[in-house]
Order: sequence, then structure tokens, then C-alpha cells
Amino acid sequence: MQFKSIVSIQDLVLITNNNIQLKFHESKDVHIKSVIIDSYRESLLHRLPMENGQRPQTSPHLVYPNESLDLLFDTLHGQLSYLTEYLQSHFGERHEFTTYEIQKQTPIEGKQWNEWETGIYRMHGDNDGTVNIALASDWGAGTLEAALVASAMMNGLDLTMQQQQATPDLPHYTIHLGDIYYVGLPTEIQHCCLGIKPHWADQGVRWPIGQNGSLTIPGNHELYSRGFGYWDYFLPAVGLFNPEDLTEPIQSQKTSYWVLENDQWRIIGLDTGYDSFSLLAIDNLSIKLPPELMDWLKTVVGLSPQMTDKRGLIFFSHHQVISAWNEKPNTDFPEQIASLLPEGRTVLWLWGHEHRLSFYEKQTISTSIDSGKNLIFYGRCVGNSGFPTLAKELPVKARETQLLFYDDRLYHFHDNEISPDLSLGFNGYATMKFIRPNKSSDISLHMSYKTLSLHKDGQLTHENPTILVNEEWSVDSNGNVVLVKLEPVNKELTKAVHTDISQNELTLNESSCCIIL
Repeated sequence: MQFKSIVSIQDLVLITNNNIQLKFHESKDVHIKSVIIDSYRESLLHRLPMENGQRPQTSPHLVYPNESLDLLFDTLHGQLSYLTEYLQSHFGERHEFTTYEIQKQTPIEGKQWNEWETGIYRMHGDNDGTVNIALASDWGAGTLEAALVASAMMNGLDLTMQQQQATPDLPHYTIHLGDIYYVGLPTEIQHCCLGIKPHWADQGVRWPIGQNGSLTIPGNHELYSRGFGYWDYFLPAVGLFNPEDLTEPIQSQKTSYWVLENDQWRIIGLDTGYDSFSLLAIDNLSIKLPPELMDWLKTVVGLSPQMTDKRGLIFFSHHQVISAWNEKPNTDFPEQIASLLPEGRTVLWLWGHEHRLSFYEKQTISTSIDSGKNLIFYGRCVGNSGFPTLAKELPVKARETQLLFYDDRLYHFHDNEISPDLSLGFNGYATMKFIRPNKSSDISLHMSYKTLSLHKDGQLTHENPTILVNEEWSVDSNGNVVLVKLEPVNKELTKAVHTDISQNELTLNESSCCIIL
């Protein structure tokens, strides 16, 4: 079937013989009158932090530290609302890259190290071996949406007050994959993560703490202020906790990287934020893992091409390994990890940075470093937790990156003066449920990807989160991660379909891709 042109329609929908609807559509930009934008920018200037993240007393009073429109329209129109903080805090030396105690001392044979001295933490959960983890990325926006996501992660817990004791319905751990806005200043950590109320808002936003702990890795935004807010304010507030007292950690997180493990799995949190710092550019795009981190992976964690540990490996990073949205891929740190893995080892990799939820096929990345190692992985982007998005861009590299699904559902954004018809994408989070398998090759990990829902009145709510996708994972006898089942639960999730059509049937000299609704 060939078409020469399609005129005056927004979408082309084809229905196949098996009743699958194929929808071809194009990206839409949001066009707003310049007078309205100029007026909004002028009002925004009065709300910018003028000194160390503090807004002037004359700022309009808000419910939360930030509003989504502040973040969103500054991104779209190049009006960097964090310009003042960036210029005041960016130039100079980065915070010291901290390491574990075991890395600072000469190895002592027979010495027993504590978990917080090695960075390798044992998962603790229910008596039957079940461990529940709630995961978010790009969450630290300090907005209503971020507050609702935090509450949803904790099964509806009211986080306007300091957490006290754990309850059975809380996840055992919470994990953040980085980005605290605007630039990760100490005051922004306090207002957007630690629940401290700024003078211009009714309340701060609090990062949720799991029954037994909470761990984080930094993104690029924390390094815009050279990492001092992250290392000196956020890390001391997270780590290992006693369920009887969640007011402060029994051992705070010492560094920006770690391992959380059980008998079947190892979750490895990688710091890709530290090397994203660039003194003269906004970001360094050739990100490498710091030498201290690489040394720790080799000597403490024990990663090597010859390793005999057959547990499944899950890597967390802030920055993406691949992107269907034409983002520049970060090839350096994936190549570093590939050099530490046995030949053919398949891993699961989750990241943020892009403010969306997307799923990729199992695939292989060829590396260019001397080792010649390839990285075989399943990829998931979970950067939809806090920063608002218009969800307007189409995945131009869907076929090239083997995109499976992505969430581009929209809801109407009420009560805004900028664009009454504005629609935003849904914010959400992921959950991981580790279980003890009967056999080593049985399913041992269940994952769910969820977003906020809407009340009947169209307002966002943390109640009854919308489940988009459920997954079941196992580990084979060689330590390869195996996707046993991927179940798209929500019918509005968008699926990428890649067709093999010969070049003489194509108008353009490229492979075709369409979207299934």
C-alpha cells in the first residue's frame, strides 16, 4: 500500500486484518502567544532565588517550592530560571569524590568490614525473603507532582510530616536515580527532598524513606552547583535505617555509588553525574565513571571478565545508555562496564535523565575500546518521576534503538494562565519485588511501572496508581538476566512496531516505523 500525500488530517489510522490499529502521526509543538510568555517570564523573575537558593520575601506565595510551569516553560523557551543559582554556584572545584573506607586502607587479611565501609549492602525484607523497592528518577522538582509521586511510592503515606516508624505496607527500600532542581543547591535539597518549608511556600517536599533504607545516585543537575548540596546535605539524610526510627539513618550513605544484593541479584548504583560536570559548558557529554569507582567495581565488588559470581546484574545510572529520541548516547561509561563483564553476559539497565518512561528490546552495543567487549542488556528509562513533560516528541530513532513501548499519555493541566489547553505527561515510578525462587532459574523479580492517576474531577491523585507494565525476571545458570514475561497492562501505552520493507517500497531511504495504539 502506497500513499503519495495525505491532506488535512491529523492522524492516519489503519486497521489490519487481525484488528490491530496502527496510528501514524506527527509531533505537535505548543505555540503560545509571545505576549503571554513575556508576561510570564517577567513574573518569573520575581520568583527566582537571588542568593543561595532563597527567593525574595516579595515572591508570590506557593503551596510547594516550585511549580511545574516554572520548570517546563524555562526548558522549552530557553529561559533558564536557575541562571542566578547556576552562575553563583557553578564555577570552582567540584566537591571531593568520596570513597569507602575499604578503598582508603591497605588490605588486612581476615579483617571484617561493615557494609557502610565497603558499599555492599545486603537486602533485608520479610521473613520469606521478599524485598520491595520503590524507584524514582528525576524526581527532585519540588512540585505538587513530585509530592504525589512520593506518596504513591509509599502506598499513600502522608509525607507532609517527618516519617517516624515504618509500617508493613512501606517498601523496604527507596532509590533515587538523580536530578534535584534547579541546580542541587543546599537549600534546594532542603526544600525539594528534606521537606523543609521555604518562606514562599506552604510546605516542602520530602523524599520517602523505606523501612530499611534509602539510596541515591547523582544526576547532572546536582553537579551544576558542583555537588556540594548532594554530598553535604542529601547523602547524610539517606542510607540504612532502623524501621523503629525513620527520623535519621543509623548509617548514612557514604558515597555516590553502592551495591544492594541478595542471593540471586546484585543492584549496582553508578555515579554518572560527577563526570557530567563541565566548567565552561552546560554538560560534559563524554561521561566516564571516575577511576575510584572503577577500582571499587574491580577490587571490592569483584566485577571482571573472569568472575564466577552468577547472580543477575542490574545497573542503575542517571544518564541513558541509548535513546530513541535522538539524544546523544553516552557510550563511554557503558563501554567501561562492558570491559568488566564476562563475554556474553546479559544485564538489566535502568536510567533516567530523559523525562519519560520507555522500554527497549534486549540488544547488544558494540564497543570501541581495546577490550572489544560488547554490552548485552535490557534497557528501561524511568525518568518520569518529577519533572514535567509535554510528551510531544516522536521517537525518531525507534527502530535504530529497538524501542518497544513508551508512555505518551496526556492529561489536561488545569488552572494555568499560560495555556488553558495545555496537556502534560503523567509522572510515575517503578516498583521491584524480589522473591526467593524454588529453583535458581525460577522467577525471582517482579517489576511494575506505574503513574499517578486522575480523580473524576480531572485532578491528579496518588491514590490507585495506574499500572502500565508488569514484568517477570529470572537469572539463568550463567548469570544472564532473562525477561520471562512483559505484560503491557494499560491499553493506552504506545508500542513501537518496526516493519521490514524493501528499500524500493520506501519513499525515504530508511527503514519504516509506526506506532500501535
